[in-house]
Amino acid sequence: MDFLKKITLQTSKYDCNPNDSQELESLQQQIQARIQYLKENDLDTFSDSVLLQYYELHQQIQSCLFQDHTSQYLVIGVVLIVIPLIVIFRLKMIKKTKDQSKK
Repeated sequence: MDFLKKITLQTSKYDCNPNDSQELESLQQQIQARIQYLKENDLDTFSDSVLLQYYELHQQIQSCLFQDHTSQYLVIGVVLIVIPLIVIFRLKMIKKTKDQSKK
């Protein structure tokens, strides 16, 4: 029976959305509360089906967050702007020092 529960947990798919980080934070609090509850009642944390569901959902939300590439485009844009600006600045400084040494 536990084996079937684990398989159904793994086959259920979490739909990614813009609030994934908030949901992950909320889920982490639920996991901590569940672990505390199980410890207080001296129950097994390894076979608790609710805790297993929380962990599976946690893994799926993390996968969504790792696949989110929206911030990646911002980083690439900044790099494409900053590096040429640095090169231009260095070339101007080199040219300026050469002009000053000629005088």
